[in-house]
Amino acid sequence: MKKIILEVNDDTAEKFGKMSPSEKKTVSRELDRLVTKKRNLLEVMDDMSQQAKRKGLTPEILEELLKDE
Repeated sequence: MKKIILEVNDDTAEKFGKMSPSEKKTVSRELDRLVTKKRNLLEVMDDMSQQAKRKGLTPEILEELLKDE
């Protein structure tokens, strides 16, 4: 396994930093799964969006999750 650096906004970085090791591992596995399909970034992002919608994430829920604490 190899470490990479991704550029994200400050809020995302802070929230990722507060995740448990298990949650971080889940994010890593999901990113790996999506990227290994060798699609472009927009396709990967669209897939993530569709998966989130299937799991019940709405724009309103996302907004609430991203609010500053």
